[in-house]
Amino acid sequence: MSNRGLLKDRVHKGAVKLGRRLSLRKPAAYVGASLGALVLVVAVFILVFGDAILNRYGKEKAERAFAEAYPGSVLRIGELDYSVGANRLVAQSATLSATDATLKVGRISLTGVRWAQFLWGTAALADVLAKASLDATNLDIEFPLARYGIRCARLRASGPGSELTAEGTELRSLVGDEAFFAAHDFRTTRFHVVVPECRVSGLAYGELLQGKSYRAKSIHFSRPSFEALVNSDKPPAFGKRPLMVHEALASIRRPLQVDSLSVTNGHISYCERPVVGAAPGILTFGAVSLSVEGIANRGGATAAVQLRAQGDLMNAGTMKVQMSIPITSPDFSLHYSGSLGAMDLSRLSAFLDIVDHIRIKSGSAQEAAFEIDVTAGRARGRVHAVYKDLTIAVLDNQTGAEKGFASFLANLFKIRNSNATNVSGATKESQVNYTRKPQDTFLGFAWAALRSGVLDVIGH
Repeated sequence: MSNRGLLKDRVHKGAVKLGRRLSLRKPAAYVGASLGALVLVVAVFILVFGDAILNRYGKEKAERAFAEAYPGSVLRIGELDYSVGANRLVAQSATLSATDATLKVGRISLTGVRWAQFLWGTAALADVLAKASLDATNLDIEFPLARYGIRCARLRASGPGSELTAEGTELRSLVGDEAFFAAHDFRTTRFHVVVPECRVSGLAYGELLQGKSYRAKSIHFSRPSFEALVNSDKPPAFGKRPLMVHEALASIRRPLQVDSLSVTNGHISYCERPVVGAAPGILTFGAVSLSVEGIANRGGATAAVQLRAQGDLMNAGTMKVQMSIPITSPDFSLHYSGSLGAMDLSRLSAFLDIVDHIRIKSGSAQEAAFEIDVTAGRARGRVHAVYKDLTIAVLDNQTGAEKGFASFLANLFKIRNSNATNVSGATKESQVNYTRKPQDTFLGFAWAALRSGVLDVIGH
């Protein structure tokens, strides 16, 4: 073949190859253009008809999926709205009904969710919500069997900020006190808690969503009020013993760690009602401040929860308490100590008159201090108190009137009217000796042990 023929053949083959490349590029270009157009059409379709899709297909599918995943439960979602630019999904309401609880929520706003990964199932839930934020209002949860409900005016959660804030939270009974206590055969406690603001910082959302642990750097409660009412007209239950702190922590299966918990300007009311329908005895602590460190359910042999608290007892005397509670101890052990400043002791009659049928007619405390060690449920320690002019009357259980001569004898032979420094410079210091009873709660035990020392101080 001549050179001209060879060149012609090569040109022909090159043209064939170029034609093939062009023939492949053309369909690819068509496919790319078609996909681009499809995406554009879908985007326009979502922008124009997004609300209709969400409120018909999307909402109904979510409600059906929830019912299939949780048989016996019903989810109802209100009107939905999605903003593409802000990546914000808003539900005007939501209701979740289960066999033992009902949750109602007002407006819910969810931003920052990685919807593509969520819809395609290409990532874990923790990754899908890693940049998400939640803002919900008017939450109302009811537990009919327990006869309690929880309300929250506003709940905000931020994944990027690792924060959770609850405003206007209230734990309340769903029925009146008489109906609440009538539902229990034995002595029980009705609680009422109001927390204007609770703020959690350093919350490990990723580990929480993955079910690995419960970890946070700090929890702060602002201006909370706590009320407990006990119906002591009924006998205590002698079944399952109340959990102590270390037992309650150990019952949490997943690792728990809260570096610090604090309360500012709190209020506590402890009430006992010895007679059905009667006014209860009330013991109060105002201006309560509290700090707790080392809350955890894992740790070495020396790991312990450290607590410091201060409050005004009956708005008359400042009481301070420190506690150290081991978290890995095999038995019930702790150490606690504290003090009480100057106080008019007759202010305690609002509680003692009704609960113990004892009236403090006069008396003033100059100072008091206590230190108690608990080992295997046995409390031992000391109580030191300086007081004077103590006069006590015994009251009739039925009428509440003073028993006259009996009260005189009680004061004369059993009560130490003063425990001030005498000529020799000595005051009586009592010994604490108390063993945990099956019905004792943690705070009930701590008070009973301290009370045993107080009674030893004022008795001859």
